[in-house]
Amino acid sequence: MKKFLLLLAGVSAYLSADAIQLTFYIGDQKVTPGQTVIFNNIEVTEYPEDEYKEVMMDPKLSIMSDFYSSDIKITADCTSGQIIQVCANGVCRSNQKVVLDKVKLQNGKKVDLGFEYRADLDLDEAIPTVVTAIEAEDVTESGSKVQFIIEMSEKSASVTAVEISDELQPVEGGIAYKVSGEVAPLRITSIVGINVFSANVNGEGIIALPKGLYVYTFGNRSGKIYIR
Repeated sequence: MKKFLLLLAGVSAYLSADAIQLTFYIGDQKVTPGQTVIFNNIEVTEYPEDEYKEVMMDPKLSIMSDFYSSDIKITADCTSGQIIQVCANGVCRSNQKVVLDKVKLQNGKKVDLGFEYRADLDLDEAIPTVVTAIEAEDVTESGSKVQFIIEMSEKSASVTAVEISDELQPVEGGIAYKVSGEVAPLRITSIVGINVFSANVNGEGIIALPKGLYVYTFGNRSGKIYIR
């Protein structure tokens, strides 16, 4: 039995003019800011005689570079607490947080990340929403980091990439903002809607917040942001 998968992705890329560029794909679709990709990649198989169901979420996530590199570091942190799998170059690891070092990427060739959530659940157990923050960077090149926030559930089937503004960036221990001109309203909530910050801000500052995934409204923009 097939059900739907919701994949909402927030992409933050910090690229200098000559830095290596890393790009994520869902299947054959390049994920770029403002784009929505529709797909259906959740499998639910029920075993009534054994009173359980098998759930597998697989968005067919891959990564590509515009230059050869053997120094790519990929970090996947499932902030909702489930065990996920990530693979690259024949190495697969499963945990709530997975780190792959020394990943090799060829110029213009996609590498399947084998990213998936797989679990056996009771027949009447709700399928969870799986939220994962993925970062990829060439550790030898500053300015190459790309952050990708994925949210998966059974409710619908889409992927939307939202670029995080230069005026609002995750930093160690919080979120940094920069406002030029007039005061701008900034509201930050947890992923479940609990308000953690709400104020009119101006100039520059840092809002101290613990690690996690947040939803923000900043002026007339909104999106998601992840603090490692």
